[in-house]
Amino acid sequence: MHYRMGSSSSSHSHKPWAASHNAQLGPDHNNQAYGHSSPAPIPNTPYLHTVSLPHPNAPSHQYPVSYQHSSAPNSSLIVLHPLLSRGLNMMFNVTRDLACVQLRPNCPPTMLREFAIQPPVSRMTITISELPAWTIEVVNPHGISVNDVLHTIRETLNRGVASHEMQMHRPSYAVSTAMNSFRARSCADPREHAQGVKRVDFLGPKVFFAGLTRARDGSDSWEIYFSQSI
Repeated sequence: MHYRMGSSSSSHSHKPWAASHNAQLGPDHNNQAYGHSSPAPIPNTPYLHTVSLPHPNAPSHQYPVSYQHSSAPNSSLIVLHPLLSRGLNMMFNVTRDLACVQLRPNCPPTMLREFAIQPPVSRMTITISELPAWTIEVVNPHGISVNDVLHTIRETLNRGVASHEMQMHRPSYAVSTAMNSFRARSCADPREHAQGVKRVDFLGPKVFFAGLTRARDGSDSWEIYFSQSI
């Protein structure tokens, strides 16, 4: 797969990326409404949905979006940015700096500065099934951007683990996984070794961001997924 480097610079001038939608319309109708057609598959590569660039004279950026509905009663329609949805539009290794994030060629780097959710929100809570003792809290009073989400995911997972936190991750195989990951990650870097075990080590080899979905319990939160490779 071919990816290109994205810019992780922060900005408060976030761009809206989804127009108002009818909750009764499905994703297929949504793509038709935006005038997007399905591209021909590239040989020997997995199919990826495209993110089309708008015409230069278009009044706003409009991209295909994936719907993430809340099961809570009377909840409004929530639309998650495509880069944060389950898919292959981005390569984000949570052990590495955000400068290393790579986007597919059809995803302009400006997408990182767009709102993570429509309508915009100032707070997001993300739960980690592999690490139930910790949650990821994303906050931006100006509206959370895609970059805010990625930055907070990395910052939260790369915190050190205190001894009492190690005790919370029983059975022993969880701690064993973390220790093995720590040794592999830090063996060639004395500075990393001196910092000790980090939360990300409990993920084992699954260090690639694989998207968000709405919480299955109907709460106003999100669940994060990781994969071993992209």
